Amino acid sequence: MLEVRHLAKFYEIKKHWYLKKEKYLVFKDINFSLEQGENLMILGQSGSGKSTLARILCFLENPSEGEVLYQKSNLHLLSKEKQRLLRKEIQYCFQDQKMALNPYKKIKDLIQDGLENFHLKKDNDLIFDFFDKFHLKRQILEQKPYELSGGEASRIGLIRALILKPKLLILDEITSMLDIKNSKKILGFLKNYQQKNNLSYVFITHQKEIFNQFKYKKIQL
Repeated sequence: MLEVRHLAKFYEIKKHWYLKKEKYLVFKDINFSLEQGENLMILGQSGSGKSTLARILCFLENPSEGEVLYQKSNLHLLSKEKQRLLRKEIQYCFQDQKMALNPYKKIKDLIQDGLENFHLKKDNDLIFDFFDKFHLKRQILEQKPYELSGGEASRIGLIRALILKPKLLILDEITSMLDIKNSKKILGFLKNYQQKNNLSYVFITHQKEIFNQFKYKKIQL
């Protein structure tokens, strides 16, 4: 399903206007493959390039070198329209959902917008089922992102991704805003959901211990 070949990312910067540009290397020569239903864990400390790699995988950012193949097509060479359509299959849950969600819209409208982007009909039963499984009160639908806790916002971001039924879900520090009890509940749900729907996860984390119920390939940055 997914193959990454010799991926590298660097930035060219000038410390002073009169100096030549210097390369700041984020990572280089990243290689891996992932079949449908397999998982990948990207490990590393803050600033190691984990989120940069994730943004490249979901074509929010371009690599400096190498290629990302999804179902044998180079993601970064596709037209903008084809990339837009693939965003339904490749979803990315940002670490800080309160910053990622539009602060001026109610949660119910943010969920609806995600569906309308791909011409999907709203399924209230499915949405309410996710709310129940994630222990979210339904009045949250009438609230705006700034009114939510970090943990609530993380779960809303996860719901917005899951209702699109993706094939690849990239989860950036999905448990960072949750306590241990809720983290285990969410990960338990994701495990069961994967068994039923055969999707793949990319976990970005520095706490691999709590993911021990999953089998995964591993990359250390």
